[in-house]
Amino acid sequence: MKKSIKPAMLGMAIALGITGASTASAGVAAAAAPTNALADPDWTYEVPAGQDIESLFNRATPSGSNVYFRTEKGASSFVVQAFDRKNGDRKNWTYDLRGNVQNFISGSLVYAPNGDVYFLSKKAEDKSYTIRAVNAQGKLKWTVPVKVDVGGDLSVLPNGDIVLTNSVEATKKAKGYTTFQTFSNDGKLKSEKKTTNSGIFKMLDNGKVLRNGGDKVQVYSGVNALSKPILTYKLPEYGFLSIDFSTMNSAYAVYPLSGGGTLLEFYEQKIEEVKGGGVVENDPSTLDMKRTLVGFDAKGKQTFERSLAKDEKALAVGSGFVLQKGQTLEAYDLNNKRTGAATLEGENLRVMAAPSGEVTVSSKKDGKFYALDAKTLKANYEVDMNAGAERDKGYSFYYAGKGELYTLEAGEKTVSKYTLK
Repeated sequence: MKKSIKPAMLGMAIALGITGASTASAGVAAAAAPTNALADPDWTYEVPAGQDIESLFNRATPSGSNVYFRTEKGASSFVVQAFDRKNGDRKNWTYDLRGNVQNFISGSLVYAPNGDVYFLSKKAEDKSYTIRAVNAQGKLKWTVPVKVDVGGDLSVLPNGDIVLTNSVEATKKAKGYTTFQTFSNDGKLKSEKKTTNSGIFKMLDNGKVLRNGGDKVQVYSGVNALSKPILTYKLPEYGFLSIDFSTMNSAYAVYPLSGGGTLLEFYEQKIEEVKGGGVVENDPSTLDMKRTLVGFDAKGKQTFERSLAKDEKALAVGSGFVLQKGQTLEAYDLNNKRTGAATLEGENLRVMAAPSGEVTVSSKKDGKFYALDAKTLKANYEVDMNAGAERDKGYSFYYAGKGELYTLEAGEKTVSKYTLK
Protein backbone atom coordinates (compact mmCIF):
# COMPACT_ATOMS: atom_id res chain seq x y z
CA MET A 1 0.00 0.00 0.00
CA LYS A 2 1.46 3.33 -1.01
CA LYS A 3 0.37 6.07 1.37
CA SER A 4 -0.34 9.65 0.34
CA ILE A 5 0.08 12.55 2.73
CA LYS A 6 -3.24 14.25 3.39
CA PRO A 7 -3.89 17.25 5.66
CA ALA A 8 -6.76 15.32 7.27
CA MET A 9 -4.26 12.79 8.59
CA LEU A 10 -2.50 15.40 10.69
CA GLY A 11 -5.38 15.24 13.13
CA MET A 12 -4.50 11.62 13.80
CA ALA A 13 -0.83 12.34 14.55
CA ILE A 14 0.68 11.80 17.95
CA ALA A 15 1.42 14.83 20.15
CA LEU A 16 4.77 14.49 21.87
CA GLY A 17 4.29 17.03 24.71
CA ILE A 18 5.92 16.10 28.01
CA THR A 19 3.31 16.05 30.78
CA GLY A 20 1.90 13.74 33.41
CA ALA A 21 2.76 12.28 36.78
CA SER A 22 3.35 8.78 38.09
CA THR A 23 5.15 6.94 40.83
CA ALA A 24 8.78 5.92 40.39
CA SER A 25 9.54 2.61 38.76
CA ALA A 26 11.42 -0.03 40.70
CA GLY A 27 15.18 0.29 40.81
CA VAL A 28 15.25 4.03 39.98
CA ALA A 29 16.65 6.24 42.68
CA ALA A 30 14.80 9.47 43.42
CA ALA A 31 16.73 12.71 42.95
CA ALA A 32 17.47 14.81 46.01
CA ALA A 33 14.81 17.35 46.92
CA PRO A 34 15.52 20.61 45.06
CA THR A 35 16.85 23.58 46.95
CA ASN A 36 16.50 27.25 46.16
CA ALA A 37 19.87 28.06 44.60
CA LEU A 38 18.85 31.55 43.51
CA ALA A 39 20.51 34.70 44.76
CA ASP A 40 19.39 38.12 43.53
CA PRO A 41 18.54 38.18 39.82
CA ASP A 42 21.03 39.64 37.36
CA TRP A 43 18.21 41.86 36.14
CA THR A 44 14.42 42.16 36.04
CA TYR A 45 12.05 43.71 33.53
CA GLU A 46 8.39 44.64 33.91
CA VAL A 47 6.47 43.67 30.79
CA PRO A 48 3.92 46.39 29.88
CA ALA A 49 0.27 45.79 30.69
CA GLY A 50 -1.66 44.27 27.80
CA GLN A 51 1.35 42.32 26.52
CA ASP A 52 1.07 38.54 26.97
CA ILE A 53 4.44 36.87 27.43
CA GLU A 54 3.43 34.00 29.70
CA SER A 55 1.73 31.62 27.27
CA LEU A 56 4.88 30.91 25.20
CA PHE A 57 7.49 31.78 27.82
CA ASN A 58 9.22 28.38 27.84
CA ARG A 59 9.67 28.47 24.06
CA ALA A 60 12.11 31.36 23.95
CA THR A 61 15.19 31.33 21.70
CA PRO A 62 18.70 32.57 22.54
CA SER A 63 20.40 34.06 19.51
CA GLY A 64 23.61 36.06 19.51
CA SER A 65 23.63 38.44 22.48
CA ASN A 66 19.82 38.40 22.77
CA VAL A 67 17.14 36.05 24.03
CA TYR A 68 13.83 36.24 22.15
CA PHE A 69 10.30 35.63 23.46
CA ARG A 70 7.06 35.49 21.46
CA THR A 71 4.43 37.85 22.86
CA GLU A 72 1.13 39.38 21.80
CA LYS A 73 -0.50 42.76 22.18
CA GLY A 74 -4.07 42.03 21.22
CA ALA A 75 -5.52 39.76 18.55
CA SER A 76 -3.91 41.55 15.59
CA SER A 77 -0.30 41.37 16.69
CA PHE A 78 2.69 39.06 16.28
CA VAL A 79 5.35 40.49 18.55
CA VAL A 80 8.98 39.55 19.17
CA GLN A 81 10.27 40.63 22.59
CA ALA A 82 14.06 40.77 22.73
CA PHE A 83 16.26 41.13 25.82
CA ASP A 84 20.00 41.58 25.93
CA ARG A 85 21.11 38.54 27.88
CA LYS A 86 23.47 40.50 30.15
CA ASN A 87 21.55 43.76 30.53
CA GLY A 88 17.96 43.01 29.59
CA ASP A 89 16.53 45.62 31.97
CA ARG A 90 18.28 48.39 30.02
CA LYS A 91 18.68 46.92 26.55
CA ASN A 92 15.46 45.45 25.18
CA TRP A 93 13.01 46.00 22.36
CA THR A 94 9.82 44.71 20.76
CA TYR A 95 8.93 44.42 17.08
CA ASP A 96 5.37 43.76 15.89
CA LEU A 97 5.73 41.68 12.75
CA ARG A 98 2.01 41.90 12.07
CA GLY A 99 1.62 45.64 12.59
CA ASN A 100 -2.10 45.52 13.48
CA VAL A 101 -2.99 44.14 10.02
CA GLN A 102 -6.38 42.40 10.23
CA ASN A 103 -6.26 40.05 7.23
CA PHE A 104 -2.85 38.51 7.62
CA ILE A 105 -1.26 35.18 6.68
CA SER A 106 1.76 34.37 8.80
CA GLY A 107 4.43 31.84 8.04
CA SER A 108 7.72 30.91 9.65
CA LEU A 109 9.52 32.88 12.35
CA VAL A 110 13.19 31.92 12.70
CA TYR A 111 16.32 33.29 14.35
CA ALA A 112 19.86 33.45 12.98
CA PRO A 113 23.08 32.84 14.95
CA ASN A 114 23.97 36.57 14.72
CA GLY A 115 20.69 37.65 16.33
CA ASP A 116 18.78 38.53 13.16
CA VAL A 117 15.08 37.62 13.04
CA TYR A 118 13.40 36.42 9.81
CA PHE A 119 9.67 36.28 9.22
CA LEU A 120 7.64 35.00 6.27
CA SER A 121 4.16 36.49 5.81
CA LYS A 122 1.71 38.26 3.53
CA LYS A 123 -1.29 40.52 3.76
CA ALA A 124 -4.42 38.90 2.35
CA GLU A 125 -4.56 41.38 -0.51
CA ASP A 126 -0.91 40.96 -1.52
CA LYS A 127 0.01 38.72 -4.44
CA SER A 128 3.30 37.53 -2.98
CA TYR A 129 4.77 36.67 0.38
CA THR A 130 7.57 38.71 1.92
CA ILE A 131 10.59 37.71 3.96
CA ARG A 132 11.40 40.43 6.47
CA ALA A 133 14.68 40.64 8.34
CA VAL A 134 14.95 42.49 11.66
CA ASN A 135 18.45 42.94 13.08
CA ALA A 136 19.60 42.30 16.63
CA GLN A 137 18.88 45.94 17.52
CA GLY A 138 15.21 45.67 16.51
CA LYS A 139 15.49 47.61 13.23
CA LEU A 140 14.10 46.45 9.89
CA LYS A 141 17.11 45.29 7.90
CA TRP A 142 15.59 44.27 4.54
CA THR A 143 12.53 42.82 2.85
CA VAL A 144 12.40 40.41 -0.09
CA PRO A 145 9.22 39.42 -1.98
CA VAL A 146 9.03 35.67 -2.64
CA LYS A 147 6.69 33.25 -4.38
CA VAL A 148 4.97 30.72 -2.14
CA ASP A 149 2.57 28.10 -3.48
CA VAL A 150 2.07 25.39 -0.85
CA GLY A 151 3.82 24.94 2.46
CA GLY A 152 6.20 27.90 2.32
CA ASP A 153 8.65 27.40 5.18
CA LEU A 154 11.71 29.32 6.36
CA SER A 155 14.73 27.85 8.08
CA VAL A 156 18.21 29.04 9.01
CA LEU A 157 21.30 26.96 8.24
CA PRO A 158 24.14 26.63 10.78
CA ASN A 159 26.21 29.07 8.65
CA GLY A 160 23.50 31.76 8.88
CA ASP A 161 22.03 31.36 5.37
CA ILE A 162 18.23 31.34 5.05
CA VAL A 163 16.36 28.63 3.12
CA LEU A 164 12.83 29.03 1.78
CA THR A 165 11.16 25.69 1.03
CA ASN A 166 8.21 25.91 -1.35
CA SER A 167 6.08 23.18 -2.94
CA VAL A 168 4.09 23.37 -6.18
CA GLU A 169 1.24 20.91 -6.57
CA ALA A 170 0.97 18.67 -9.61
CA THR A 171 -1.49 19.44 -12.38
CA LYS A 172 -2.85 17.33 -15.23
CA LYS A 173 -0.08 18.67 -17.44
CA ALA A 174 2.86 18.94 -15.06
CA LYS A 175 4.46 17.11 -12.15
CA GLY A 176 4.58 18.69 -8.75
CA TYR A 177 7.93 19.81 -7.39
CA THR A 178 9.64 21.41 -4.41
CA THR A 179 12.17 24.26 -4.52
CA PHE A 180 14.79 25.33 -2.01
CA GLN A 181 15.88 28.97 -2.33
CA THR A 182 18.95 29.89 -0.31
CA PHE A 183 19.49 33.54 0.69
CA SER A 184 22.49 35.13 2.35
CA ASN A 185 21.92 37.21 5.49
CA ASP A 186 21.75 40.37 3.36
CA GLY A 187 18.68 39.02 1.53
CA LYS A 188 20.43 38.18 -1.75
CA LEU A 189 19.47 34.94 -3.50
CA LYS A 190 22.46 32.59 -3.59
CA SER A 191 20.96 29.49 -5.20
CA GLU A 192 17.76 27.65 -6.06
CA LYS A 193 17.47 23.86 -6.09
CA LYS A 194 14.54 21.80 -7.30
CA THR A 195 13.34 18.24 -6.82
CA THR A 196 10.43 16.51 -8.53
CA ASN A 197 10.30 13.68 -6.00
CA SER A 198 6.89 13.38 -4.40
CA GLY A 199 6.25 13.86 -0.69
CA ILE A 200 6.66 16.61 1.85
CA PHE A 201 10.11 18.14 2.32
CA LYS A 202 11.27 19.88 5.49
CA MET A 203 14.61 21.33 6.56
CA LEU A 204 16.07 19.92 9.77
CA ASP A 205 17.89 22.06 12.33
CA ASN A 206 21.32 20.83 11.25
CA GLY A 207 20.79 21.77 7.57
CA LYS A 208 19.82 18.27 6.41
CA VAL A 209 16.64 17.75 4.39
CA LEU A 210 13.79 15.45 5.41
CA ARG A 211 11.47 13.83 2.90
CA ASN A 212 8.24 12.27 4.11
CA GLY A 213 7.29 10.14 1.14
CA GLY A 214 4.31 8.48 2.77
CA ASP A 215 5.59 4.91 2.59
CA LYS A 216 9.17 5.81 3.52
CA VAL A 217 11.22 8.48 5.26
CA GLN A 218 14.43 9.80 3.75
CA VAL A 219 17.08 12.27 4.90
CA TYR A 220 19.49 14.08 2.55
CA SER A 221 22.74 15.75 3.60
CA GLY A 222 21.60 19.17 2.32
CA VAL A 223 19.84 21.13 -0.43
CA ASN A 224 22.82 20.54 -2.75
CA ALA A 225 22.55 16.76 -2.45
CA LEU A 226 18.92 15.91 -3.20
CA SER A 227 19.64 13.03 -5.58
CA LYS A 228 20.91 10.51 -3.03
CA PRO A 229 19.58 10.15 0.53
CA ILE A 230 21.93 9.33 3.37
CA LEU A 231 19.12 7.65 5.32
CA THR A 232 16.09 5.67 4.13
CA TYR A 233 13.55 4.00 6.39
CA LYS A 234 10.53 2.15 5.04
CA LEU A 235 7.45 2.63 7.20
CA PRO A 236 5.10 -0.30 7.83
CA GLU A 237 1.90 -0.47 5.80
CA TYR A 238 -0.15 1.64 8.20
CA GLY A 239 2.75 3.61 9.64
CA PHE A 240 2.88 7.43 9.70
CA LEU A 241 5.44 9.90 11.02
CA SER A 242 4.36 11.38 14.33
CA ILE A 243 3.90 15.12 14.70
CA ASP A 244 5.64 16.95 17.54
CA PHE A 245 3.07 19.49 18.70
CA SER A 246 5.44 20.72 21.42
CA THR A 247 7.41 22.59 18.74
CA MET A 248 6.39 26.05 17.53
CA ASN A 249 5.66 24.84 14.00
CA SER A 250 4.31 21.33 14.81
CA ALA A 251 7.18 19.61 13.02
CA TYR A 252 7.56 15.96 12.09
CA ALA A 253 9.10 13.85 14.86
CA VAL A 254 12.47 13.49 13.12
CA TYR A 255 15.38 14.85 15.13
CA PRO A 256 19.06 15.39 14.26
CA LEU A 257 21.42 14.49 17.10
CA SER A 258 24.89 15.73 17.96
CA GLY A 259 27.45 13.50 16.31
CA GLY A 260 25.35 13.17 13.17
CA GLY A 261 22.78 10.61 14.32
CA THR A 262 19.03 10.80 13.73
CA LEU A 263 15.99 9.82 15.77
CA LEU A 264 12.46 9.40 14.43
CA GLU A 265 9.10 8.37 15.84
CA PHE A 266 6.16 6.92 13.96
CA TYR A 267 2.79 5.44 14.83
CA GLU A 268 0.67 2.75 13.24
CA GLN A 269 -3.04 3.10 12.61
CA LYS A 270 -5.16 1.42 9.99
CA ILE A 271 -6.83 4.07 7.85
CA GLU A 272 -10.48 3.38 7.08
CA GLU A 273 -11.25 4.66 3.61
CA VAL A 274 -14.68 6.02 2.73
CA LYS A 275 -16.37 4.89 -0.43
CA GLY A 276 -16.08 7.71 -2.95
CA GLY A 277 -12.90 9.13 -1.39
CA GLY A 278 -11.67 10.40 1.96
CA VAL A 279 -10.95 8.67 5.25
CA VAL A 280 -12.75 8.10 8.54
CA GLU A 281 -11.33 10.51 11.11
CA ASN A 282 -11.09 9.29 14.69
CA ASP A 283 -10.18 11.05 17.91
CA PRO A 284 -6.50 10.14 18.57
CA SER A 285 -7.10 10.13 22.34
CA THR A 286 -9.56 7.22 22.01
CA LEU A 287 -7.30 5.04 19.87
CA ASP A 288 -4.71 2.55 21.04
CA MET A 289 -1.97 3.28 18.52
CA LYS A 290 1.32 1.45 18.33
CA ARG A 291 4.21 3.92 18.61
CA THR A 292 7.82 3.18 17.67
CA LEU A 293 11.11 5.00 18.15
CA VAL A 294 13.98 4.35 15.70
CA GLY A 295 17.62 5.47 15.81
CA PHE A 296 20.25 5.85 13.08
CA ASP A 297 23.95 6.64 13.17
CA ALA A 298 25.67 9.39 11.16
CA LYS A 299 25.90 7.11 8.09
CA GLY A 300 22.17 6.36 8.14
CA LYS A 301 22.56 2.84 9.53
CA GLN A 302 19.76 1.81 11.88
CA THR A 303 21.02 1.30 15.43
CA PHE A 304 17.83 0.33 17.28
CA GLU A 305 14.06 0.16 17.17
CA ARG A 306 11.84 0.06 20.25
CA SER A 307 8.14 0.30 21.03
CA LEU A 308 6.86 3.13 23.21
CA ALA A 309 4.21 2.71 25.88
CA LYS A 310 1.05 4.80 25.53
CA ASP A 311 2.07 7.12 28.40
CA GLU A 312 5.78 7.21 27.50
CA LYS A 313 7.25 10.32 25.89
CA ALA A 314 10.54 10.55 23.99
CA LEU A 315 12.86 13.55 23.90
CA ALA A 316 15.81 13.75 21.50
CA VAL A 317 18.73 15.49 23.22
CA GLY A 318 22.49 15.53 22.75
CA SER A 319 23.65 12.32 21.08
CA GLY A 320 20.81 10.19 22.46
CA PHE A 321 17.34 10.41 23.95
CA VAL A 322 15.37 10.55 27.18
CA LEU A 323 12.16 8.66 27.93
CA GLN A 324 9.72 10.23 30.38
CA LYS A 325 6.92 8.46 32.17
CA GLY A 326 5.33 10.78 34.69
CA GLN A 327 8.03 11.73 37.19
CA THR A 328 10.54 9.11 36.05
CA LEU A 329 13.18 9.80 33.38
CA GLU A 330 15.58 7.39 31.70
CA ALA A 331 18.45 8.39 29.39
CA TYR A 332 19.65 6.22 26.49
CA ASP A 333 22.42 6.40 23.92
CA LEU A 334 21.93 5.81 20.20
CA ASN A 335 22.36 2.07 20.71
CA ASN A 336 19.37 2.02 23.08
CA LYS A 337 21.64 1.43 26.09
CA ARG A 338 20.46 3.09 29.29
CA THR A 339 22.96 5.63 30.60
CA GLY A 340 21.09 7.27 33.46
CA ALA A 341 17.84 7.56 35.39
CA ALA A 342 16.13 9.92 37.82
CA THR A 343 12.81 10.44 39.55
CA LEU A 344 11.94 14.07 40.21
CA GLU A 345 9.44 15.98 42.33
CA GLY A 346 6.68 18.15 40.88
CA GLU A 347 3.31 17.85 39.20
CA ASN A 348 2.81 17.89 35.43
CA LEU A 349 6.52 17.85 34.69
CA ARG A 350 7.54 19.33 31.35
CA VAL A 351 10.78 18.01 29.84
CA MET A 352 12.67 19.95 27.15
CA ALA A 353 16.10 20.04 25.53
CA ALA A 354 18.17 23.14 26.26
CA PRO A 355 20.39 24.73 23.56
CA SER A 356 23.38 23.60 25.64
CA GLY A 357 22.38 19.94 25.27
CA GLU A 358 21.14 19.69 28.87
CA VAL A 359 17.73 18.33 29.79
CA THR A 360 15.38 20.74 31.56
CA VAL A 361 12.48 19.60 33.72
CA SER A 362 10.00 22.04 35.22
CA SER A 363 6.72 22.13 37.08
CA LYS A 364 4.89 25.39 36.52
CA LYS A 365 2.36 24.59 39.23
CA ASP A 366 4.97 23.81 41.91
CA GLY A 367 7.66 26.28 40.82
CA LYS A 368 10.31 23.57 40.52
CA PHE A 369 13.09 23.53 37.92
CA TYR A 370 15.91 21.10 37.12
CA ALA A 371 18.77 21.23 34.61
CA LEU A 372 20.14 17.71 34.10
CA ASP A 373 23.09 16.16 32.33
CA ALA A 374 21.65 14.49 29.22
CA LYS A 375 23.60 11.24 29.60
CA THR A 376 23.50 10.61 33.35
CA LEU A 377 20.43 12.69 34.33
CA LYS A 378 22.37 13.96 37.31
CA ALA A 379 21.29 17.44 38.32
CA ASN A 380 23.53 20.33 37.27
CA TYR A 381 21.09 22.77 38.90
CA GLU A 382 17.97 22.42 41.04
CA VAL A 383 15.65 25.29 41.91
CA ASP A 384 12.53 25.51 44.06
CA MET A 385 11.03 28.99 43.70
CA ASN A 386 8.68 28.29 46.62
CA ALA A 387 11.31 27.18 49.13
CA GLY A 388 10.58 29.03 52.38
CA ALA A 389 7.54 30.79 50.91
CA GLU A 390 4.32 31.11 52.92
CA ARG A 391 2.27 29.94 49.95
CA ASP A 392 3.14 28.22 46.70
CA LYS A 393 3.11 30.20 43.46
CA GLY A 394 3.29 29.05 39.87
CA TYR A 395 6.30 29.90 37.67
CA SER A 396 7.23 29.63 34.02
CA PHE A 397 10.87 28.91 33.18
CA TYR A 398 13.15 29.28 30.19
CA TYR A 399 16.68 27.88 30.38
CA ALA A 400 19.22 28.94 27.76
CA GLY A 401 21.90 26.59 29.10
CA LYS A 402 25.05 26.82 31.22
CA GLY A 403 23.21 28.28 34.22
CA GLU A 404 21.29 30.98 32.32
CA LEU A 405 17.71 30.89 33.66
CA TYR A 406 14.72 33.17 33.02
CA THR A 407 11.61 33.06 35.24
CA LEU A 408 8.12 34.55 35.23
CA GLU A 409 5.63 34.24 38.07
CA ALA A 410 2.25 32.98 36.90
CA GLY A 411 -0.17 35.83 36.24
CA GLU A 412 2.54 38.46 36.76
CA LYS A 413 4.63 40.61 34.40
CA THR A 414 8.16 40.59 35.87
CA VAL A 415 10.76 38.69 33.85
CA SER A 416 13.82 37.81 35.94
CA LYS A 417 17.17 36.58 34.66
CA TYR A 418 19.43 34.51 36.94
CA THR A 419 22.90 33.02 36.63
CA LEU A 420 22.83 29.72 38.52
CA LYS A 421 25.91 28.85 40.49
